[in-house]
Amino acid sequence: MTREELKAQIDELMRQYSDKEIDGATYAQKMMELTASARNEIGEPEDD
Repeated sequence: MTREELKAQIDELMRQYSDKEIDGATYAQKMMELTASARNEIGEPEDD
């Protein structure tokens, strides 16, 4: 996943939350999954 793809997915997730298509808990969970997945693909270390 490229940074541009990640940004597009985050933007879509933010739009869904803004439009009340998903709730706060779902937004938080999906954002965590998305960023963890991207870190693994991009190869950035996780914060310790």
